[in-house]
Order: sequence, then C-alpha cells, then structure tokens
Amino acid sequence: MLFKELPALAVPPLPQSALCRDAIDYFVANPAIRLIAVVDAQSRPVGALSRTKIVLKAAGQFGRALYDKRPVAEFIDPPLFVVQKDQSVADICGSLSGDEVTNAPDGYILVDEGGHYAGLVDGLAVLRALLAQNISLVDDLNHEVSVRRIAEREARRLADTDTLTGLSNRRVFLEAVDEAVASGEPAILAYLDLDRFKYLNDKYGHAVGDDALRITSSRIQDWRGNVFVARLGGDEFGILLRGETLGVALQAELMALHDILCSPFVSKPGAVNVGASIGIAAFPDDAANRVEWLHAADKAMQRAKLDNGGVRRFDPQVDLEQAEQARLADALHAAVSNHQIKPAFQPFVDVSTGRIAGHEVLARWHGPDLGFLPGPAEFIPLVERLGLIDEMFWSVAGQALDTYARFGSGLKIALNVSPIQFSSNLFPSRLAALAARTGVRCSQIEIEITESAMFRDMTHTVNVLRQLSDLGMSIALDDFGTGYSSLTLVKELPLTKLKIDKSFVQSAAHSASSEKIVSAAIGLSKALGIQCCAEGVEDLATLARLREMDCDLVQGFLFGRPEIALHVHEDHAPAQACA
Repeated sequence: MLFKELPALAVPPLPQSALCRDAIDYFVANPAIRLIAVVDAQSRPVGALSRTKIVLKAAGQFGRALYDKRPVAEFIDPPLFVVQKDQSVADICGSLSGDEVTNAPDGYILVDEGGHYAGLVDGLAVLRALLAQNISLVDDLNHEVSVRRIAEREARRLADTDTLTGLSNRRVFLEAVDEAVASGEPAILAYLDLDRFKYLNDKYGHAVGDDALRITSSRIQDWRGNVFVARLGGDEFGILLRGETLGVALQAELMALHDILCSPFVSKPGAVNVGASIGIAAFPDDAANRVEWLHAADKAMQRAKLDNGGVRRFDPQVDLEQAEQARLADALHAAVSNHQIKPAFQPFVDVSTGRIAGHEVLARWHGPDLGFLPGPAEFIPLVERLGLIDEMFWSVAGQALDTYARFGSGLKIALNVSPIQFSSNLFPSRLAALAARTGVRCSQIEIEITESAMFRDMTHTVNVLRQLSDLGMSIALDDFGTGYSSLTLVKELPLTKLKIDKSFVQSAAHSASSEKIVSAAIGLSKALGIQCCAEGVEDLATLARLREMDCDLVQGFLFGRPEIALHVHEDHAPAQACA
C-alpha cells in the first residue's frame, strides 16, 4: 500500500514567516486537525507544528499575548515524518522503530517527486492501514497453512492408499503386521494372488484387468467384518485377521471367500472370471516374527498356485523344502549368468600308448554361496527344468575351449551336448565360430550325445550331426548300451566313437553278461571302423581286461578325476597306469 492511496487531509501549510496566532486560529477553527506543515518559500516542508504543543502554550496565562506575534519557526519540530506519495507505507513504517510508529499519531507530511508539499495523512489512518494489511497477511497465512494441511493429509492418504482399489497399500499393511506381532496376540495372515490375471489382461486389455482388481477388493471387504485388507501390488492382496486362530470355522470362511472370488463378474466383454490362490499362516504358531510370518503365508500361497488354486495353510515340511528348491533355483540363475558353472576336465587315455588322448568337459558348480556345492546330478536336471541349459552350455564351452587353446596341446576335447542345442540349425556354425575365436581346431572337438537327444526329432538331429561332422568334428555316442535303440543309432549316425556305459564296465568282473556286452560293443566298434572308449575304469584289473579285449580308449578315476584346472603332462600320460 502506498501513502497516496490513504485518505489525505486538505490542510494548507504555513509559511516560515507566519506568526503563532495564524496557527492557533487554524487549530481553534479545525479541532480535528492535529498537525500543520511549515514550508519554505519553495513550498518544501521544513518542519511541523503540533496542535498539542502550540495550543498548550496559548492556553496558559497571558498565552495569546505572549505568543500571538511570535514566528512559528520558533516552535516547529523537525520534519521527521516527511514521505513521498509513492512510497510504501510498510517500507516507511518498517524503517522506524516501534516507538516512533506508535508515538507518531499526529500524521505524516506528504511531498511530491520534487519534494513540494502535497498534503497530510493522519497518523491513525496509517496505523489502521498497517493493521488492515497485517490482518490480510495473517488471513493469507492462515489460508496457506490450511491449504498445506489439506495437501499434507491428501499426500498421506495417497501414500497409504492404493489408488485403483482404495485399499491400504503394502507399506501400511506391513505396519499393521508389525503391530499384530508386537501385541503378541494370535492372528491370521493370508496372501491372495489372482490366477489367470495375466491372461485376462492380455485377452481383454488392462481396463478389464482393473475391473477384476476393483471387484476383488470389494468382494474381500464385503466378505466379513473385523478384517484388514490391502493391495500388496500387481494382482496380490493381503488379509490380516487379528485376535483369531485358524480353526475349522475360519478355514471354511476362507474357502467360501475363494469361491466368491472365483465367481464370474460382469465387465465390458461380458461375464469373465479369474481364479484365486490363498496361502494362510498363523501367528505365533507358524512364525515368531514378521519376516517369518510373511514368508510362511507367501510359501503357502505359492503351493496353492502350484495346485491350480485353492486355500493352503503353511506346512513347514512341504513349504520349506520348496523354499530350498527356490533358493537353489535363484542361486543357479545367478551362477549361470555370472559364469560360476566351470568346465572340469577328465582325461581319456589311449590304451595302446598310455598317453592322454583328450579330455571330456564336465560342468561343475564352482563356489556358490549356499553352504554346500551341488553336484551335477543335482543341478543339471534343474538347469534343464529352468530352461538354462543352452546358456550354460555356451558359457562352459567358451571357458573350456579358451582353456584348451592355451593348455590342451592339440588334444581332443569332448563336449556334452544337450538335445536343446540340436533344436537350432545355427548350432554347428555357432560352435565353429566359437572354436575359431578361441583358436581350437574343429578337428579337436568331439561332440558327445546320448540316445535321449535323438528322440525329439531323429531326422533333424541327424542332419545337425552331419553338419558338425562335415566341419571336422568327431561324434561320440555316450552311455552306449543303456538305451533301447543303440544299434539303430549306430547305423544312422555319423559316429566316430562308442562310449561304453560304466555300469557294464564296472560289473564285467563279476557278471558274465556285462562282460559279453562290453566285448560285443568293442567288437562292434571294430567292425564299424570307429573307436571304442570304456568309462568308469577305476582299477588295474579292469584296465587289463579291457586291454585284452582290444579296447581303444579308457576313462575313469584310475587316470584322473574331473578337475577345474587342466593338467597335461609333456608325454600326455596321466600316470603309469597303462604302462
């Protein structure tokens, strides 16, 4: 607010030459006026004459006689409160002390830009303007505080609420679970996950998926009272029932809730439905703290999902075993990605010379943080179930060929190939490219296959094997004699080696039939003009029998166990076993 916006008093100034009687007469005639400005010849204020000061003098004994003819210049106060019309009231008053503001009620002298007298503003009017301005500021401040409080309440609500369903969110749910645990009272925790929700989204769109979430939320809330419900994220919900134990009646209620959730609902495409998997866990029966409780309910829910929906209570014997498998699967994912599955090299030896002819590459899990080292019999089937076999093969093969290029001395390197690899027509060219990159010749590489690799698509697999053979790679049929179609495979495949399964080799000493099978397999390889390798050779007696049968190659613990580091003697001999 500016001074010129305040109501001005039309009080003419007195010249410096005026006498006191002029001022006294004016004050008497205008009792409301409390101040008169005194100006010089150029109409610039030089001071102010206060009504209180001059009237008191005139009211005394002989006052008029003493003061009437005296000049006003003798009685004026210095111009302390001279302000320009365009100046801010708040700025001027802010520059004064509190006493100056409150003790200046007579008024302020206004001047224009040139400093000429322009009128008076009553001091009380200034105080009223300041008060009104402050009240307005207080009102604005109160309004702002109110708006901020509303915004903070809304922000807290949004932070605590799932916007789609209106339910509490995961953070609030976890706080409620913490409170339940802290109370020590019995309580039930249920995890609920919708089945076929992704299918619903993919088929009908997210709008129908959102309908399913909202309807699920409403159905859970309508199911019963005294229940805390939250959307935990995605299509997962949490239910907390405090002060309750998991009796037959409550389990029946949860089964009823499952039936309700599985019933169709009407959406834009018509009647649609989703299933539900519910896992429940009781506190303190199934868990001692929040982490254990949440984990128990989650594991029970996952088991319900594996059973195609329904309600399942946490079973430590079943669910913890599944949890261990899940932990192993997670660790295996990381191990494959981080190249922790390492190639181990086991030598196979030429019986006639006693020298190492090459090495078979076997996968070993090296250094996982599991408290134990899973063997290949444990993790290879899991690798296949998890769909990681192709990624693991290329990781292990790449490491093995790189090592062999540096330390393999030009020997054969045998790679075990899964049926998954044969499903791709690009496998031969990709393997040849890997060999070229590492510096290993294709003629050094031997592909080991089992009969199971042939059963998916015999024609396609034979075609891939012929491509590998054309590149110069050898083909070995592993575990020969254990299947039902070995002879058919020998006829159809471009084989260069038969590997006799160790079960026949190790039992040949005390089983006539096993010895005949081993002898027949060696004879078959001779007839076909291919090599024969006996697996599982662990003692000198077995080696001697195989030498008598004219077996070409042997492999087993007698010559070396699979090792991560590659050891090749200068004469390629692992020991004196064949001497």
